[in-house]
Amino acid sequence: MKISRPVLINTSLGVVIAGAIAAGLIILLPAQASSSTEATQLTSTVQQGVVSSTITASGSVAAVREVSANFAVSGTVATVDVALGSSVTAGQQLGTLVTTDLDKAVTDAATAVTRAKADLVTANEAVTTAEAAEAAAAVAASTGQGGSSGSSAQSVASAESAVTDASDKVDDANDALVTAQNNRAAAILVSPINGLVTAVGGLVGSASGSSSSSTTTGGTTTTSSGFVTIADVSQMTMTAAIAEADIALVAVGQTATVTFPALTDVTTTATVTAIAPTGTTSNSVVTYSTTITLDTIPEGLRLGQTAEVTITTVSSAEDALYVPTAAITTATDGTSTVDVVGDDDEVTTTTVELGVAGDSGTEITSGLELGQTIVLGEVAASTGDDATEEITQQGGFGGGTGGFTGGGTPPTGGTFPGGN
Repeated sequence: MKISRPVLINTSLGVVIAGAIAAGLIILLPAQASSSTEATQLTSTVQQGVVSSTITASGSVAAVREVSANFAVSGTVATVDVALGSSVTAGQQLGTLVTTDLDKAVTDAATAVTRAKADLVTANEAVTTAEAAEAAAAVAASTGQGGSSGSSAQSVASAESAVTDASDKVDDANDALVTAQNNRAAAILVSPINGLVTAVGGLVGSASGSSSSSTTTGGTTTTSSGFVTIADVSQMTMTAAIAEADIALVAVGQTATVTFPALTDVTTTATVTAIAPTGTTSNSVVTYSTTITLDTIPEGLRLGQTAEVTITTVSSAEDALYVPTAAITTATDGTSTVDVVGDDDEVTTTTVELGVAGDSGTEITSGLELGQTIVLGEVAASTGDDATEEITQQGGFGGGTGGFTGGGTPPTGGTFPGGN
């Protein structure tokens, strides 16, 4: 089939054509008086670039982890040394407890150690005395002067047992002293990480808790808040709820781009780092919590801000050939074809192999060459007193996945970008 070159369509007709093609319909329109018949071929060209399919979702910005720090011992809060929004470093003092009782416990434990050591010295001296008595009894028995070596041996054994007991008491006293010293040291709470103080739960004069620190990773908190909560802002994440219809397409390691409604013209790349194994149901809709870690932290970004993510679920090579999906016709046997316009304006139906079906086109892995002109559809106008104008299209212009970005409305000039 030989076609005429595309001609310009007037503006009002172009709008009607756009709507007709977007709807995938054949529309009959009243024709203006004319003495000729014209046909407008809608064409495009084979392009080269990346073809990708994406999923979009929204969520909020969070720290890569959050630590809730609390005193390891009970007591009364003496000082709170940080404020909400403070930046802290690992080891920095966060607060202290009143140490009166803790200091006394250390003193008492140290006294107990001194006493236990003195008892051990006495026990060792008793062993020495018993051993000397045993030796004297043995000499007396050997010279026939009497004496009982058996009773002396029992005295030595008893003295040695007393030494063992005294030594154990020294160990116990030392352990008690270490515990008292550790408790005293625990009255000073320090930050376990570098980060930003996001909550302060302690008040001077209030009672402290005695729970250990807890960690939050990927936006999921495992324990209640403590004396001070610190966010590790060396990395930022966002958590998005992905619909169950899309979650099978998402995998850890996929790339993404993230934008922020509160930050004008700010975009950062990101990576999918975690996917919840179980879904959450809300209003009969099942979604899966998906964590996306930002590659960089934009200036001005704050915890809790809204973020919008576009996850690339599949992507072609950077130099892939692709055409608008509307140019492709697929038969029931799975064979796909594209109508190609030759230099002589002859249209040839060409069999093609398809690759990635993207958001704004479909990859062609074989059958076409870069720059070839392809047919998308045709506008035929018949004139006369009762004439009508008929609009047809090749295969439907995609309004979403697989179509042209933004919907698929053709330009009023009758050709698509790259067409003739």
